[in-house]
Amino acid sequence: MSSGFALNPQNTYSPFSDPDVAPDISIVIVNLNTKELLRACLESVFRTAGTLSLEVLVVDNGSTDGSPDMVQSEFPAVDLRRNASNEGFAHPNNVGMKLSNGRYVLLLNSDTVVGEGAFQALVRFMDDHPEAGACGPMLLYPDGRTQHSAKGFPTPFTHLCDMLYLDRLLPNSRLFGKGEMRYFDYARAGQVDHLMAAAFLVRQKVLEEVGLLDEQFAIYYNDMDWCFRMYTAGWKIWYVPEARVVHHLGSTVGNLNRRFALFSLLHENVLLFYQKHYGRAAVVFYRLCTIVGFILRSIGWTVVAPFRPSEFSRHMRVFSWKTLWWALPFWRPARVLGVPNT
Repeated sequence: MSSGFALNPQNTYSPFSDPDVAPDISIVIVNLNTKELLRACLESVFRTAGTLSLEVLVVDNGSTDGSPDMVQSEFPAVDLRRNASNEGFAHPNNVGMKLSNGRYVLLLNSDTVVGEGAFQALVRFMDDHPEAGACGPMLLYPDGRTQHSAKGFPTPFTHLCDMLYLDRLLPNSRLFGKGEMRYFDYARAGQVDHLMAAAFLVRQKVLEEVGLLDEQFAIYYNDMDWCFRMYTAGWKIWYVPEARVVHHLGSTVGNLNRRFALFSLLHENVLLFYQKHYGRAAVVFYRLCTIVGFILRSIGWTVVAPFRPSEFSRHMRVFSWKTLWWALPFWRPARVLGVPNT
């Protein structure tokens, strides 16, 4: 492997790997107004590289907090691309992946901190498992708790189980709980359907065979769709707990979610996934199940909210009624929506 990156006397990072040899990892980071988190992320990337050679690409989505200037001044080794506006998740990641030259490509959220040895563990696993198309680390909250980053592929049956609370009543059932996979043992390596793309290492050959992220899914469900396409192409996806990454979950879209700015995009992208992989009948079934499930939830949160006055209960009451209203025209097909101008 080539020699990687070094810290120079000016406290900036510079590469000294062989330009004729492909980097071990191309890291693609999409940023939107997360300046301090991005700085911590990049510092952790270069600090933990070890002997691995890295290519780091940051695609900025029109930030107004000085993020791009910070990257340019403090991390001159980074290939910085600036977008004039927010272009979501799929397109800027695709831009970065098209520019990548590494044996592996790592999609990395700007709100992550890479742990010591994480890169080495992921690359070692992929080198030892040629059948693996992608893998991901253990994701941790800042307080050290494990994030539940593994999911099963959504199907009409998993949605029915969700709407009828069967996955919560029988969380350890591999039949009724397959969607959320609450039974998954995060202490052990295991094959999964889908991993959260906050830190997701993909083999370059997979990009050539399966393609990039589907940009119809601007923000949500693009990684799920990607994993599904890898699966149908015969590749396996693995969870590798020896690699650990701290993830400030929700820092990139949490505020927008609380304002419901991404409400329609979330729901329509779910429908797009169903329509693309299961057909129009599955879309109708999804909406009908949602109507049943959110009648129960809307009534429940309306009754509970006055007795548990909190921002969360008020949010869930509004969210439940909005979702029920959205689901009522059950005959309507999925729509492709752009990223809201926020």
